[in-house]
Amino acid sequence: MAPVWLAAPAHADSVSTLISRLDQLEGDQVVKVRVDSELWRADGKGDDREEFEVAVEMTAQSGPEGYQLHYGKPLLERLESESESLVENPDAITKTSDFMWQLDLNEIRPLLDTARTLRREVQRSEFRSSQEDTYNDQPATRLTFERDKQVVDGRMRKYVKQFDSSLEIWVDDEGTPLASRMNMHAKGSLLFVIRGEYREEATHHYDTVNDRLIIRQLERWRKADLPGEHRETRLSQRLTPLTAR
Repeated sequence: MAPVWLAAPAHADSVSTLISRLDQLEGDQVVKVRVDSELWRADGKGDDREEFEVAVEMTAQSGPEGYQLHYGKPLLERLESESESLVENPDAITKTSDFMWQLDLNEIRPLLDTARTLRREVQRSEFRSSQEDTYNDQPATRLTFERDKQVVDGRMRKYVKQFDSSLEIWVDDEGTPLASRMNMHAKGSLLFVIRGEYREEATHHYDTVNDRLIIRQLERWRKADLPGEHRETRLSQRLTPLTAR
């Protein structure tokens, strides 16, 4: 895949401006936010299909000293209650505990370390087009990129036989990201017998706090159809800044 800086000259400035702006929006001042996360999950098919929903709230802070995650007492009490339920019933549903395994630092860090994360995504993609558009009824430019299967985890990449993925980023006239949308569809097989399919769609809405780009709202849908595993999830996250802008 050709690097993004080999894009046609007429559009290369848009990508260069975006990357330059991302460098400016890394920020090193303290940013503190409340993170509200909601997850809907469905496992299985037909009569074996099980669905559940769960919502959690936490506080995240990033600054020169690193990251801090704060879990309030109500959340800790829910986790303790689920742990106690396993004593009486080893098969008890522990949806909050299961969800918290997903909300580790690797999942939370991109919410506040957004400029670096988005820049890496751009650098791993191939620029395709630039088009005048709107965002929240305001003029914007939509940059479209194509992604290849190098973005897939290396352990799974060799099994991927068909792959299609795109990344769209809406920017203002200064190159500041306003929103992005990623689509991915992959099909694979193991030993030509075991076949699987995976789809993902993610939309991010951005904000700037203390000269740092953050994700204000995230919506992500994933669906995996694999032998013995059929799972569909919808994740929604909203960040509320708790520090002065």
